[in-house]
Amino acid sequence: MSSDPMPSAAVPGADAPGDAMSLTARLSEWAHRVTYDDVPPRTRQAAVSQLISDVAAVRASLGHPVGRSLVAAFGPPLQDDATRSAYVLSALATALDFDEVAYAGHVSAGAVNVAVAEARRGRLDGRALLTTIVTANECAARITAATILSPFFRGQTNTHCHLASAAAARLRARGAAREEWTAALGLALGILAVPLHHGVVTSDVKAFTAAAPVRLALDACDAAAHGLSGADAILEHPEGLLAHLSAVPVPETVDRLLGTRWHTDTLTYKKYPGSAYLHAAFDCAERLHRRLGPVGAERVRRVVVDGSLLTWQLERKVAGDLRGPDTSVSAATLSVGYGVASLLLSGAFGARDLDPVALGDKERWALADKVAVEHDMELSLRMAGATSPLGEALRQAGERALGWPELTRWCGADAPLVLDSLGGPEDTFENATMAIGARVRVELADGTVATEECAAFAGSAGASTREEQRELVRRKFLGTGGSPDVLAALEDIGSLDARATSRALERALDVTV
Repeated sequence: MSSDPMPSAAVPGADAPGDAMSLTARLSEWAHRVTYDDVPPRTRQAAVSQLISDVAAVRASLGHPVGRSLVAAFGPPLQDDATRSAYVLSALATALDFDEVAYAGHVSAGAVNVAVAEARRGRLDGRALLTTIVTANECAARITAATILSPFFRGQTNTHCHLASAAAARLRARGAAREEWTAALGLALGILAVPLHHGVVTSDVKAFTAAAPVRLALDACDAAAHGLSGADAILEHPEGLLAHLSAVPVPETVDRLLGTRWHTDTLTYKKYPGSAYLHAAFDCAERLHRRLGPVGAERVRRVVVDGSLLTWQLERKVAGDLRGPDTSVSAATLSVGYGVASLLLSGAFGARDLDPVALGDKERWALADKVAVEHDMELSLRMAGATSPLGEALRQAGERALGWPELTRWCGADAPLVLDSLGGPEDTFENATMAIGARVRVELADGTVATEECAAFAGSAGASTREEQRELVRRKFLGTGGSPDVLAALEDIGSLDARATSRALERALDVTV
């Protein structure tokens, strides 16, 4: 989750002669013109599922003490002031790490929540709402993908993803001209908030890692609408965003195959709160509970989780801030052991497992203390072979990726062979995948050993999720107390006029019914 800036890196093509339009201008040119009919039906459906999943995440937080405090401080999620509404919505959507991820980034914080705030005021019918979400996804995911070869674990703290998604959503929702797009993105991306790891894992600052940049981006849009200018080459300039954030910038990702390669197709939907790097282990633990029944600490000698580099390193990074019953909500959402223990004990892991009563459960922590996470190289290689979160960035960078310190630390002298095995960049994300797998072995005190393995967790980008995404997000929404008739309206959002769209969103976010 490091947010430390990188030393300035050379951005290929930044000073190329004859490049009449900047990356921001080219992205803006596409974004302000794309229409609902330009978006493939499968991609529209992904955005519908994204909307439902995001609303469910907001609802989950509204029932949690952190969410209730946010509402007490800043008001309800839907307000007449669209900027304040988007601020509250984005904080609630991300507070429990229950939001969606794409290649690349946590795009929903800005893309969905700003669009919802605008639609609530009757500005967007269902088709326009979905077009706004997809457009914002595409802008933010492309900019984030161009910077992804940087330190691991920025995740939700990748504030430039939230800046880009929020700005793009407002600009699209309000029909801004291309020049206004370029100015607003230049302004928004000109200031980067830097969440500190210590603050994130020891307090409730996590709720603001998206909300603060969302607010900044919306202010930038308002400024651009009234004539303030932004840096045109804010992305590719030698002292711009890509050089500042990435050891190996991949600028061509920003406008590669616009309108053909839809990053929205790479969405992963979360079944549980917590980092996506943990969910395969969670799926394994859920299956083990079904096989073994409740597994308390007294029954267990140890639990071993074999994971990819991402899972292993995340556990190492958060381990020092796990303090048993005094652990923060944010640290618990990043802990393999806490989530696995919860699932072994009860077969479930949701927002209630992150409230003060659950976090104070000493038996749960006694079991979590017996969970060890080990790195499995084969699982890491499978992870790197998928589209998300890393493989496509390595393919796009090609030999440039050998200059990424994380790759050489991981693979050593085999880095060129690993890179060669990945092949070339994908021309479409219609068949995008995420393959963050895990293996969980429970060794019981009586000598019994039970093992489950998961190659890709439920909800991760891939063929099964494309077939099952509707049912997955239905369960997520209904699991937060949402009603079936409201769910039906959200599923049919593309056919609703502006008034009906606004009403459907109001009902979806009303946790009193």
